[in-house]
Amino acid sequence: MSKTAIEEARQASAKIPWQERLLLLEHVAARSLPELVVDRASLTHEQKGQLIDLVKRREEGTPLEILVGTASFLDFELEVRPGVFIPRPETAELVERTVDELGKAPKVILELGTGTGAIAIALARSFPEARLIATDISPIALRLAERNAERLKEHIQFVMGNLFEFEGALKLEGRLDLLISNPPYIPTDLLAWLPGEVRNFDPLIALDGGSDGFRVVERILDKAERFLSPKGLAAIEIDPLLEEPLERYAETSPLQFKKGVDSYGNLRFLFVGRS
Repeated sequence: MSKTAIEEARQASAKIPWQERLLLLEHVAARSLPELVVDRASLTHEQKGQLIDLVKRREEGTPLEILVGTASFLDFELEVRPGVFIPRPETAELVERTVDELGKAPKVILELGTGTGAIAIALARSFPEARLIATDISPIALRLAERNAERLKEHIQFVMGNLFEFEGALKLEGRLDLLISNPPYIPTDLLAWLPGEVRNFDPLIALDGGSDGFRVVERILDKAERFLSPKGLAAIEIDPLLEEPLERYAETSPLQFKKGVDSYGNLRFLFVGRS
C-alpha cells in the first residue's frame, strides 16, 4: 500500500510545526484529519505536489492563513486573501473586552478599518438587533468583508471610506453607542523590524501608524466626542509604545480614558467615553 497522507505530511518538512503540516494536509486533501486517519487515505500525485509547494512557501514565510485561505476568529472562520490584514488573537480579545465594557446592548455601531470584517461580524453575532456600519479604505478588503458577512448571514453595511470620511458619516454624529477600531499603530521606523510574514504580507496601510504610531489613533480620538452618543463607548486596539503619546493627548482631552491589557499583560486596549 502506498504511504498514507499522514506519512506524507510527516516527511514533508521538519522546519515548520507538525500542527501546521497537518493543517496544510487537510487543506490539500479537502478532508479532516480524523477522516484521513480512519480511511488511511493516501495523497494523489497532484496532491503530493501541492503539499510540498505549500510547505515550501510556509518555510519561506507565507502566513499559514494565506496558504489555506481561512483564519479562525472567535467561534467562526473567515476567508482571507493577500492584501488584507489577517485578524490576530489580540483583536478577538478587543471584541470580548468591549462586549464586557458595554453597559447595555448598543443600537448603532461603527467600525473603522474593517479588513476581513472580523470585528463587525463578531459584533453582529453578539448584538443582532444593532445597526452596524463598517468602513475601509481598501476596495479589496470591503469585497472580502462583504463575502464573509454574507457567508455567515450577518447584515452589515459596508462603506468605502477613510476613517470618518465616508458617505452618510454626518448622519451618525452623536448617535454611536459603540465606535470600534483596530487601526495601524506601528511607528514607521519600526516597520522594517517586523517579522517577514507580517511585513511582507499584511498591507502597509494597516500597519503604519506614523512617526510615533499614534497618528491614526489620534485622528479617531479627535472626532470620537462628536460621533459618540451621550453614553457611547469608543474601543481601540493599541500598542504599549503608544502609552507616552496617549498620556500627552489625555492631558488636554475632554474624553474619559480607560486602559486595558491583553492576556500577556501588555497595554493593548483603550476604552473612551464622553465626559
